[in-house]
Amino acid sequence: MEPEVLVLLVLAGLVAGFLDSIVGGGGVITLPALLAAGLPPHLAVGTNKVVGTGASSIATWNYARAGLLRRRLAWSLFPLSLVAAMVGAAAVLRLRGEFILAAVMVVMVVLTTYILLRPRFGAVDRTDLSGGTVLALAAMALAAGFYDGLLGPGTGNLLLFGFVAIAGMPFLRAAAHGRVLNFGSNVGALALFAWAGSVDWVVGPVMAVGTVTGAYLGSRSNIRAGAAWVRPLFVVVTLALFVRLAATYLTT
Repeated sequence: MEPEVLVLLVLAGLVAGFLDSIVGGGGVITLPALLAAGLPPHLAVGTNKVVGTGASSIATWNYARAGLLRRRLAWSLFPLSLVAAMVGAAAVLRLRGEFILAAVMVVMVVLTTYILLRPRFGAVDRTDLSGGTVLALAAMALAAGFYDGLLGPGTGNLLLFGFVAIAGMPFLRAAAHGRVLNFGSNVGALALFAWAGSVDWVVGPVMAVGTVTGAYLGSRSNIRAGAAWVRPLFVVVTLALFVRLAATYLTT
């Protein structure tokens, strides 16, 4: 691959990592960039997991250092997301995901509409970690992990929304916990794609330089600025993700 293309992938990764560490949605930038660089679809999806693993790991580290994680909860959900992503990755190597893509597009619209109609959503800490809530979070970890292994774009948005809606977390803490689960799903999916030989081990690490840098800057900015900008950024990124998924759906 030409050096100038690799430079553009690093720059795309920088922007994607920044956004992904705050509200998710980095895949809406990285996956199309890899496809545009000439990687075949399965290879692009697998290589994208190298990129995502780097970004989610550094963001998780930053949020953990800032004391935003309920560690027992986060690390108990981590393996569920990891295993579910392995199942999803195994499925995508054999199946086409048009139906799931359409379902996620509907979910994107519902999430955005809900947040626009609920001005206080994610603004107040109403964290509830009772037994029923933890079970619901476990189900979310499995569903989001499977989807991340199967397709990917939008996983971070779904996790952020889920931690606020299910557990009553404020946006900033929800972003932190979402990164842990996204880290798990990226690791699980990457393991399957690597085993299947569907990873470009040159392009992936090069682009990951950009996403790791972006994720470090994004998570640090989020910690310092608080949750004030998470809500509008979530809406913008989710709408952009919907447009991208719709374009993908219409061309498949």
